Amino acid sequence: LNFNEFFSYKDCIDKNAIPYMSGGRMVFFKNGKILLTIGDWGHKTKAQDKNSIIGKIISIDLQSKDYEIISMGSRNAQGLYYDEDRDIIIHTEHGPIGGDEININFHPDNKIIENYGWPISSYGEHDDGKFRKEAPLHKSHKDYGFIEPIKYYTPSIAISEIVKIPSTFSERFTNDFFIGALGFKDQINDGDQSIHHIRFNENFDQIIFEDVIPIGERIRDMIFIKEKNIILMVLESIPAIGVLKLIN
Repeated sequence: LNFNEFFSYKDCIDKNAIPYMSGGRMVFFKNGKILLTIGDWGHKTKAQDKNSIIGKIISIDLQSKDYEIISMGSRNAQGLYYDEDRDIIIHTEHGPIGGDEININFHPDNKIIENYGWPISSYGEHDDGKFRKEAPLHKSHKDYGFIEPIKYYTPSIAISEIVKIPSTFSERFTNDFFIGALGFKDQINDGDQSIHHIRFNENFDQIIFEDVIPIGERIRDMIFIKEKNIILMVLESIPAIGVLKLIN
């Protein structure tokens, strides 16, 4: 393998950055571009700064390396899916203490930067329970001009990747997605270390079905293998590769 620098930027963070709020999910977009999630690295207010790419989802042109900010107000987006048929982006977002989110961007190419509210709005709380003027965590997004999550989890499930599961996996599936969860085994009853199965309605503005498949391991990543009709999971506690398939 020969590695070369592909993309870099001048927007830096200091040595006190929090490394586990890094984002870093990449998927193919459209028009020869990819999408990249960038966490806030503990620098909360940068997520609302349009002059910074910290706390954003950006697109990068594979040829020119030029980038555009697609959305802002992200804390740590670790799940990302672009539906080319519907031209929508779905991403999952780690909240602080509580407040993990599923967000949908219905207009990823309209030159309007969608704003998901962090750290002004969140359904979670700061880990020390203290109020911060610069990060008040209001319990509404819409009231403050932000996009409401279509789903949020309190308590958190330590939300991770999101993948679309087609009807070839199950004839009952329409707009069905599996969402991974990290977390702790002793909190599996809260949805940790499980796959969360959700189904959207035709307009993707409502969740019409939910189910939870307990796995008992931290699910870092997932991918649907069309040729085998299975879901592969990266289980990081063991560590191992897990296989999920229908047996009847």
